[in-house]
Amino acid sequence: MDLVKEREHLSPAHIPELVFRDYDIRGLAYSEITPQFAKSLGRALGALICNTPAEPLANPIKEPLANSPLEPPIENTPKHSVYVGRDARLSSTRLAAALKDGLVACGCNVIDLGEITTPALNFAVHHGTQSGNGIMVTASHNPATYNGFKIILQHQVISGETLQQLIPMMRDENLHLDKPPESMGSLVEADIVSQYLDHIVDISRLEKSFKLVVDGANSVPGPIATQLFDRLGCLAFPLYCDIDGSFPNHPPNPADEKNLVDLQRHVIDQQAELGLAFDGDGDRVVVISGRGRIVWPDQLMMIFARDVLAHQPGADIVFDVKSSSRLADIIRRHGGNPVMCKTGHAHVRKQVHDNNSPLGGEFSGHIFFNDRWRGFDDGLYAAVRLLEILCQRQQTLDQVIDELETSVSTAEILLPVPEEEKFELMKTLSAGCQFPQAHVICLDGLRVEYPTAWGLIRASNTSANLTLRFEADDEDAMAEVKEVFRKELSPFINNIKETI
Repeated sequence: MDLVKEREHLSPAHIPELVFRDYDIRGLAYSEITPQFAKSLGRALGALICNTPAEPLANPIKEPLANSPLEPPIENTPKHSVYVGRDARLSSTRLAAALKDGLVACGCNVIDLGEITTPALNFAVHHGTQSGNGIMVTASHNPATYNGFKIILQHQVISGETLQQLIPMMRDENLHLDKPPESMGSLVEADIVSQYLDHIVDISRLEKSFKLVVDGANSVPGPIATQLFDRLGCLAFPLYCDIDGSFPNHPPNPADEKNLVDLQRHVIDQQAELGLAFDGDGDRVVVISGRGRIVWPDQLMMIFARDVLAHQPGADIVFDVKSSSRLADIIRRHGGNPVMCKTGHAHVRKQVHDNNSPLGGEFSGHIFFNDRWRGFDDGLYAAVRLLEILCQRQQTLDQVIDELETSVSTAEILLPVPEEEKFELMKTLSAGCQFPQAHVICLDGLRVEYPTAWGLIRASNTSANLTLRFEADDEDAMAEVKEVFRKELSPFINNIKETI
């Protein structure tokens, strides 16, 4: 605790640049992301919010509901308002308090939503405020020792250069001077969860009950998800749905197969129809079938794309570079236009918005419905849409999956690389690796495509790793593409042969 107190009194100039990722801010709590850092961030964002006129978006993802389900004080918030939510990490309460102090000091009217999911925060932003600002204190799927911030300004997730512009603002000593009391903002508390759940239940088209297992990873989505599915008439067995910000059972990362083992076992033991695994802030989901199979999000996207294109033929369907080539095939086969984009929830969300796409998703589990929903990623709502489809098709999830074209694929393979080196290493690989007779996509890292297989290597935006993934028609093709990668990467990465 002494270390924490010492860190709080560091100069505002102590702003580690490495925590400013491509589409959020994320780092070690109390060493990189300190209460002083959070307060400085609040002041910087408060200055932006209070000094930028609120303008309507040229191409909004969705207009606010005509009859907003939100009650005062949320519905009638002033334009310089900002919603603040936090996940269940042990550091989140303290960091959120410092963030709110900074926002109020710069004149913002803060609506504190408390401990919620990121989708619930997005729901509040899209339905209840004139200015469209929200900040979520979360490190999503990272281990318990991490924390960070996801930021929405005027309905847009800020990322890239916009995030980088916050650094000099946070280091500006003038920004940290005390303001007169009359120029300070206000702080109120509001409950959004009940209204968020009411809205999902109201628009749901679920026609039967399901027997589910919900793995909340001891994070905030667990209790909210079980409440939702209970209200929808489902029998939801909770697994690790008691909140504990130390994540004692497994990290809140459903993209890691090791974290799904307990859920797979419970689905089979309970004879459940499927299992749902959420991340730390609820904007991602990975599904387990009744037979205990992992249904990766790009497979879910195949199911969702087929459904959406049935009533929106010709639409753009957005997916990230880590997704299966089978997904693009299915989109084309059902009359849609496949659109590949960079990995990252902000990139997919922007592409969905720019293309006015009804659906987008990425392999990590972010699913964006802009069809009966609001264009932001929501693991809980994606799960509801899946149940609706199973009702309509009168099939089990295993039966639906069996209808899809099969392939051999890997989960994400993580190669540890120092945070400060990973992007430079990717530049070296892009310049030095040769993949003759392959179609190489340089949109985000290197996606190397052959007629029967593809491989990907890219720098992770959220951790100190390079990420690899492979897919092939069969095991022989998988072995061949992996060998190509070993050969090309080995001059630059010593342990690549042991990794893949």
